[in-house]
Amino acid sequence: MVQPSADGNAEFLTGQIAPHRIVTLSFRLPGKIVERAVATGDQVHAGQVLARLDDTEARQTLRAAGADAQAAKASLAQATPLQKRATALLPDQAISRNDYDEAILRYRTSQQAVQSTEARERIAREELDHTRLVANADGVITDRLAEVGEVVAAGQPVLRLAEATGRDAQFDVSGDLLRAGLATGATITVCLDANRHICADGTLYELAPDADALTRTYRAKVLLQAPPAAMTLGAVAVGRLDARNASDIHLPPSALTAQDGKPAVWVVASDTMTVTLRPVEVSRYAANDVTVASGLKAGERVVTAGVQALYPNQKVSLLDDADVRP
Repeated sequence: MVQPSADGNAEFLTGQIAPHRIVTLSFRLPGKIVERAVATGDQVHAGQVLARLDDTEARQTLRAAGADAQAAKASLAQATPLQKRATALLPDQAISRNDYDEAILRYRTSQQAVQSTEARERIAREELDHTRLVANADGVITDRLAEVGEVVAAGQPVLRLAEATGRDAQFDVSGDLLRAGLATGATITVCLDANRHICADGTLYELAPDADALTRTYRAKVLLQAPPAAMTLGAVAVGRLDARNASDIHLPPSALTAQDGKPAVWVVASDTMTVTLRPVEVSRYAANDVTVASGLKAGERVVTAGVQALYPNQKVSLLDDADVRP
């Protein structure tokens, strides 16, 4: 006789505490590293300078661009009164058309030169700023990937920063859990393996779409809500995934058969002791247990042995109530 039961439905997962967001920092320009102001494990703040490239060439470029901008502004300062004077004289024909056109052309050329040189100066100033590697957020340095004196390319990883935006618990889950309906949004209680009294609730927000090639498990990431300070990065964690459906029914795998390619069981009528094949929905398969989510009711009897030899309306007899697994 089957009975709903939540026993055994809780799942325990083993994983580790990880940063919710980790960023690899790099320079936007190539160059030689002349300073690294932080080491692995250092706490940093947004806007803090972490490392610096040799900026000699960038400063020279900025000085040259600034000089060009000043020269262009001086030329514009000379061309402006000439343009105004020519504009005033033209209606009285006190200036030739050629001289007027030349004054206007010089003025417009000076304007464009100012805009161009100012743009180059802004670019040169930005490139000088890019010789400094700045933290984009508060966090902790988890790894250094380049040393002082090393020549790095633009975009080459230099430091790795774990942002102080929260903590994750990461687990490798089996395909059985996914087939049982595990999905993002599930609530998981996470505790430290070293101290099961240090716990935090978390929400499953990411499930890997494909299995790991070696372990054939799926990476699951849980965002912890207000994790204790003791949940340090890399600490071993244990997650408890509570049962989502306390009305599930558990059967031995031998009770299952198939109808039109779908799972089914033989249900025994209590009055006639005849069997009827009934389709069921299986939420989880295990080596010694099958979880039935729907298709059976509490109190019904199910055949658990010799199911392949049965046919509809066949009479059966029960050896003993102990032979029927709830």
